[in-house]
Amino acid sequence: MRVKVEEPIRERILARRILETLHLVMRKIWAEVKGEGRELFPAQSYRILGMLAHRPYTLTELARAQAVRPSTVSRAVRSLSDMGWVVVERDPSDRRRVWIRLTPAGRRALRRLQRRAAARLGRRLAALSPEERALLAQAMALLHRTLGGRAGP
Repeated sequence: MRVKVEEPIRERILARRILETLHLVMRKIWAEVKGEGRELFPAQSYRILGMLAHRPYTLTELARAQAVRPSTVSRAVRSLSDMGWVVVERDPSDRRRVWIRLTPAGRRALRRLQRRAAARLGRRLAALSPEERALLAQAMALLHRTLGGRAGP
């Protein structure tokens, strides 16, 4: 499917539209998933679990990636640790540094949350025509590639 481009869109305007749309998607879907009333915890904790699914992080790395103070991340990590979803381990070569790792229970919880969020978004996308869904898939693939994401389905 080819998109007819009548007038070029400036990069800054397109970037703002993308960011606004991403924010809207996350806000709406997260609110719906949270409203289901099962695992209630902040969106920040969900983002931390998502990051930890790829590799362990230090508290400082998590704070930097979340653009928050280390004390804020420390509280979230403590809560996730209390749920058994992460484990905090001292670095044997530098006792001042701690590593945060996702536990098997944390991985299962993240998958549950991802499935619920995908189901919620999928129900909204069902209202699109097949052509609109194909166009959206192409745009998402392009954005993913532009941001250096790994190839996926």
